[in-house]
Amino acid sequence: MMKAKTRLMSALVLIACVLLPGIVRAQAQNPMLQPLPVDTAVRIGKLPNGLTYYIRHNEYPKGQADFYIAQNVGSILEEDNQRGLAHFLEHMCFNGTTNFPGSSLRDWLETIGVKFGANLNAYTGVDETVYNINNVPVTRESVQDSCLLILHDWANDLTLDPKEIDKERGVIHEEWRRSMQGQMRIIEKLLPIIYPNSKYGHRLPIGTMEVVDNFAPQALRDYYEKWYRPDQQAIVVVGDIDVDRIEGKIKEMFSSIEMPENPAERVYEPVPDHKGTIYAMGSDPEQKNLVAQLMFISDPLPKEMKNTPMYYANSYIEGMISSMINNRINEIASKPDAPFAGAGVDFGGFFLSSKVKDAMTGFTASKSNDIIAPLQAVYREILRAQRGGFTQSEYERARNEYLSSIERIYNNRATRENGTFVNEYVGNFKDNDPIPGIETEWPLIQQIAMSIPVQVINQTMAQAVTPDNRVLMILSPEAEGYTLPTEQQLADALAAVDAENIEAFVDEVKSEPLIPSEPVAGSVVNTTDNSKWGTTEWTLSNGAKVIVKSTKFKEDEILFSAYAKGGTAAYSDDYTNTLLFLPVTIGNYGLGSYTNTDLSKYTAGKQASLGISFGDYSRSMGGSATPKDLPTLMELIYMGFKDIELTEDEFAALQKSYSGILANQEKSPEYIFQKNILGSLYSSPRRQALNSEAVDGASLAQTLEIAHAMTSNAADWTFVFVGNVDPSVLKPLVEKYIASLPGDTKTAVTKVDAYNPALFMAGGSKTETFTTPMSTPQTYVAIIESGDMDFTPKNSMLASIVGQILTNRLIKTVREEMGAVYSISAAGQLDRTGLRPASIMSSFPMKPEMKDEVLPFIQQQFKEMESNVTADELNPIKEYMVKVYTENREKNPAWRQAILANLTNGVDTFNGNVDVMNSITIQDVMDYMKALNAQNNYRVVILDPAK
Repeated sequence: MMKAKTRLMSALVLIACVLLPGIVRAQAQNPMLQPLPVDTAVRIGKLPNGLTYYIRHNEYPKGQADFYIAQNVGSILEEDNQRGLAHFLEHMCFNGTTNFPGSSLRDWLETIGVKFGANLNAYTGVDETVYNINNVPVTRESVQDSCLLILHDWANDLTLDPKEIDKERGVIHEEWRRSMQGQMRIIEKLLPIIYPNSKYGHRLPIGTMEVVDNFAPQALRDYYEKWYRPDQQAIVVVGDIDVDRIEGKIKEMFSSIEMPENPAERVYEPVPDHKGTIYAMGSDPEQKNLVAQLMFISDPLPKEMKNTPMYYANSYIEGMISSMINNRINEIASKPDAPFAGAGVDFGGFFLSSKVKDAMTGFTASKSNDIIAPLQAVYREILRAQRGGFTQSEYERARNEYLSSIERIYNNRATRENGTFVNEYVGNFKDNDPIPGIETEWPLIQQIAMSIPVQVINQTMAQAVTPDNRVLMILSPEAEGYTLPTEQQLADALAAVDAENIEAFVDEVKSEPLIPSEPVAGSVVNTTDNSKWGTTEWTLSNGAKVIVKSTKFKEDEILFSAYAKGGTAAYSDDYTNTLLFLPVTIGNYGLGSYTNTDLSKYTAGKQASLGISFGDYSRSMGGSATPKDLPTLMELIYMGFKDIELTEDEFAALQKSYSGILANQEKSPEYIFQKNILGSLYSSPRRQALNSEAVDGASLAQTLEIAHAMTSNAADWTFVFVGNVDPSVLKPLVEKYIASLPGDTKTAVTKVDAYNPALFMAGGSKTETFTTPMSTPQTYVAIIESGDMDFTPKNSMLASIVGQILTNRLIKTVREEMGAVYSISAAGQLDRTGLRPASIMSSFPMKPEMKDEVLPFIQQQFKEMESNVTADELNPIKEYMVKVYTENREKNPAWRQAILANLTNGVDTFNGNVDVMNSITIQDVMDYMKALNAQNNYRVVILDPAK
């Protein structure tokens, strides 16, 4: 049986010979199959013991580097009695090595500003395991050496202390408890059906709790010594380092690691082909939505062919197909009678077996208790594309969008961050993905894109839908009104669509301008410079203000935001349903005669976007553009103030989609928990969880009334542009598209007169407990302490610090010593406005039987921080935050956010923040907690499993 991918390769080779002679040397016989060069900026080597390394010097961010070790080892290598050991081993890498016993690895990294979770982490997949130490300050060479030593220990020197193993069993059991919810329980049951006669049907990385709870420590060591070996490992170091020096250190540290004698062969488990369609259906009481996935399986591009233009051509064609089908599906979704709540098509690895099989997957979610109609709808669009192909206008939009996004990467190549390179090199090691560098990729992709006609896309799509090697998976809630379809019903449903005479797609594109009539330009009436911020501020003739911060951090990046005080708080309770649904409706806005779908077509190929948000006491817009596409962004901004619109059809489609989704989710423990938190903390009905009743009760007329009122007076607003923006280019655009907006300084909102207490968290100390049935019993807990605190730069930092100190204490005791949770954290913040703006919050699921031990411990920590904070706790946090502050000064998003934040209350927490942070003492932290605790606003919300 000839696979779709094989037919595609044959077609591309033929096309290449005719259309792409310039990709490589003219005399090459098959240009698409010629090897690509490797980026000369990365040094790649292999030690005699088989270990591979990738090293690259990169100075963005300055003074930092990332250290990774990738292992071609995952859960697929486990035997039946080892299920879970690969993942367990990943956990143990943070619990003691030869050179970093116990928790000293994490403790030392935190002293240099590397935070566990944020900068230090790992993941275990079915076929690989990857460890990372990110954003490491590497000014001192000793720090570089120590990070390499950590990688060395992970590779070969774990202690695997039996006591530490036993402590980690409880942590992983709680990870299983948290993850083994409705959808995952169904998938675990269905995997043997999806993968008949294959280990992939029984190798979820979490494993089985029977193994996790009972394996002998020697079994983990045996697995470690068998598979963690040099020929399966790669070291990746990217950052502000000396490549020669790092290479020498890698050779010095890693060459002594010995390959085991007669090493086990690393085999990639096959997935057998099958005739026809495999049907896999399952249900669970906690499955939130009724969903379907229809997968068309194919063989992946052969590994030896990946480092050729074929790889890019294949990726390009698949990207075009998925983009164009998804655009068609989005048009259907904007209609009230859309048969699904959501749908789409994607290309990628086949479910778990991403290395040995690819798949084109159509997925859909129902907004009722019927999956047949949504399934048929997405299958119909796949067949419509297969039979009728794509139109030239569709293809040009998708191609332009794709090229525009790649061009932006190319233009910003001088400031690509370390992580982008690391991901490429890990992919090269794991999957043989090419790494020729963006300087080679960009002209190659351009030539491929401009040389492949729509007929080739259509030919490929015609071959992508096959009668064999198909899998149809259905995941359903287990509730009244839901009945799983039978295999025969599903087969009949697909056959019925096969038998349809499906009309070819007609592409409808608006031709009229987005702005109906040319704006009458206003003017800049005053200009001031702010040396502290390095900004220029324009006051416009309509009363609006514009702040411009020109930077060279990214060559092809301009970030935009607009801010205004005053919001929706004054609207009566008659608007409650509309306000609850407003974030959804405004997120799908249209402009003038352009619907949301029309706007996506209008902006295709242009890197310009705009988001709109209306809060209780403030309003905002945000977006981005490249310098080339700045005029398009300005058009969007202008129309965002002049005429936000939603059609009746669009609004009804959103209502039906969300109402159906929420109706199922409202029965899940997670939704019930969030609902109870909001109900406990807030008295206002507009602060409650969005539900299907509120969605159905929302009003289009009220939505548009609010939107138009919020944008009626440009004098309320300050507009901020940050990035590679030339003021001389921006100024006439501002005068045309912003100064021309209606504005009246006499009626402008300049401050908030009073706050409605019902819209803010309630005070007082209180514990509330709720219950709900759960298939996997666990207790959900939310702890919130709030209070009043003056907003100063120091207090703002102290709020974050106390949250981080509490996080570290909770991880050490509740996670690692008690084994009561898998993941736990706390967040401290100090809002710039509002009532009781200071808060510390922690929310987590946990082992139910340990609730009475955990909750008193956490409350005790709030109290203890009044009088017991140590330098060992505070100093690493200060180090981390100074690192972040320093890094942020070279990033456009941080400057934009800082300028906006300063607009809200006039307090600058950005300039001079390193000095303020360095000045903070242990006494400051304790005084902050003493002041917060004294207000007695400690609230606990608990959701227990019903007995």
